[in-house]
Amino acid sequence: MNLQMRLKDERRLGLSEGRAEGRVEGCYEMTVDWIYALQAQGMPQKQIVEALALTRKISLTEAQRYYDQLT
Repeated sequence: MNLQMRLKDERRLGLSEGRAEGRVEGCYEMTVDWIYALQAQGMPQKQIVEALALTRKISLTEAQRYYDQLT
């Protein structure tokens, strides 16, 4: 019985970790899509970086790194 409970807990922990990783990956993909959409509309780089920093609540430096990774 103790082994079964431990295996059940380990499985549940594994699923939780997978969900968290999925959320992070989904957020990154959404950011990428958002940046590409703003570029396609002709928004200048500076405005995209500023908007990204505001919406994601990150520094301008970090937002610039996101942008640089994609271009």
